[in-house]
Amino acid sequence: MGYYEALAGGGPLTAPELAARTGTQARYAREWLEQQTVAGILAVENEGAPAEARRYFLPPGHDEVLAQPDSLNYLAPLAQMLAGAVRPLDRVLQAYRQGGGVPLEAYGADFREGQGRVNRVMFLAQLGSEWLPAIPDLHARLQADPPARVADLGCGAGWSSIGIALGYPKVVVDGFDSDLPVIVSEAQGGSGDGGSEGSVAFEPESRSETPRAADKVSSSVEGTPQGGRRSGLQPRQRRPGAAGLAVVRGPIKRTASTRIG
Repeated sequence: MGYYEALAGGGPLTAPELAARTGTQARYAREWLEQQTVAGILAVENEGAPAEARRYFLPPGHDEVLAQPDSLNYLAPLAQMLAGAVRPLDRVLQAYRQGGGVPLEAYGADFREGQGRVNRVMFLAQLGSEWLPAIPDLHARLQADPPARVADLGCGAGWSSIGIALGYPKVVVDGFDSDLPVIVSEAQGGSGDGGSEGSVAFEPESRSETPRAADKVSSSVEGTPQGGRRSGLQPRQRRPGAAGLAVVRGPIKRTASTRIG
């Protein structure tokens, strides 16, 4: 609904003001504000005022967790993941009783997108600058010539692949995932900073095929893709893949979605 973002960017707001900024109904905005205040997530500026005149705000430090997607403390997407996690509950119960399993697709876009959003900042801010440099031989190869080629298996939303390419401008990263009918990164909007940094391709992963030769193979800790989310990838080629899958190739530029801070 954008409530936290509106409060973080607009200062203390009344329920009607919050509703107007987010395109929602004032009655439900007021009930949400009151519940969040009772829970200790929000605070009210003028508790004794009439209900429609009370002004609510995010206390210091709360906005970082709830409304700052570039913060390593950002956890708001966990709520979106939870909404997706309960979506196939009937199928989960059936699987417990009858055996079998529940495919990832049954959890829907909320689970996939929530996982991609909550992992984004870690991959962009830490993967290429802290995590991989902590492995000396790997770090050295990714910086060396001839340029390394990396296969990122289970690349999910693609932020891990992009994080590697941003951290190691020489490398070419192939991100593979087979969990969704579409693996594609949008590149509309955002302005680059004047230079390409690394190169990334996202492709369907066939369980019967081995990815092209690579110096190193990275198994992403994210594990699920986020179709159709903006990645900052600047495409130079888009072509149909197997079973209707899409492939996007291109150099990485630092855009609004790949820049941290």
